Amino acid sequence: MEVVRIGKERLGEASDVLARAFADDPAWVWLLPDEARRTRLLPWLFRVGFDVTAADVYVNAGQPVLGAARWLPPGRATMRIGPTLRALVTTPLRLGAATGPFLAYGRAVEQLRADVAGGPHWYLAGIGVDPPAQRQGVGAALLRPGVEAATAAGLPTVLLTNNDANLSFYESQGFAVVRQGRTPEDGPKAWAMVRRP
Repeated sequence: MEVVRIGKERLGEASDVLARAFADDPAWVWLLPDEARRTRLLPWLFRVGFDVTAADVYVNAGQPVLGAARWLPPGRATMRIGPTLRALVTTPLRLGAATGPFLAYGRAVEQLRADVAGGPHWYLAGIGVDPPAQRQGVGAALLRPGVEAATAAGLPTVLLTNNDANLSFYESQGFAVVRQGRTPEDGPKAWAMVRRP
């Protein structure tokens, strides 16, 4: 399956797919336990994430978007300042009481990543496949851009998952669990995984 890097014009489609892929993810259920509210907010949250994170976004070639992945290359600033400032204003208005746990989750994820990265690396900042398209090779294809670039540069690839159901997939792609924890301490379980070149 061919994957392509997309621009801003397709981020809405990618956000919608990720929202469906993560609808029952333990981290999002922890942050937004009400299913209707979670369904309503996840597309917006993923779009904000695309805007804030200085990552490259990949999707399958063609229509419709079946899956999306955010890859952050080494040496690039993690966040864009303008969109981050806007998100700091709008997020509390949309999330309300979930804002504190949301920010604590983000800090915990970044700390776990920093703890296991140990230097320059490619970071998979998020990947998801529309549920009807899962187990058809879309996820493996979306891993390729970052994994291939990291391998060519002799660098590791790092990812975090809050869903133990994902572990066997990532292991089949060469990743190994290097640390387990919670994001944050009172939050969902998390597994940090690294793929060595």
